[in-house]
Amino acid sequence: MLQSVVATLDELIMIQKQLIDFAEHKRTILIERNINELNLLVKQEAKLIKQLGRIDQERERLVNAVLENYPGESFSQFVDQLPDDEMKQELQSCMAALQEVLTELQVKNRINERLLKDAMNFVQHMIDQVTTVKKQNFNYQSPLAQQKSQTSSRGFFDTKA
Repeated sequence: MLQSVVATLDELIMIQKQLIDFAEHKRTILIERNINELNLLVKQEAKLIKQLGRIDQERERLVNAVLENYPGESFSQFVDQLPDDEMKQELQSCMAALQEVLTELQVKNRINERLLKDAMNFVQHMIDQVTTVKKQNFNYQSPLAQQKSQTSSRGFFDTKA
């Protein structure tokens, strides 16, 4: 049973590492603002996340089965009490590696989130620039010309349409 838990943890680590690779690639795509490639990557990432969910459910089922005879204990506490030092070391190593990979993925996702917010702010700024009314003319104009320009001071696009 514990060997199945180790195998499941190894699968989780492998998928998390793939997600890290996707996150790194996504960062490059966000910097380059390549929307088509981003859409493809997000679809691939969604498939990987579904697979991750299935494997995590399997891990949870296995851990609950192992802990049935040890009520009130966490899996970490159970592992610390294992008499088999080799299995104990292997499980601790897998849990530490999984924690490390999860932390790295969180950091990369935060960076990508900031890049995405910056890109959205840039797009919103550009939309605002194109659609806003010119508020001030810095060139000298005669008073008659100023009256004409104020009546036709719409942005590039007619926002009232």
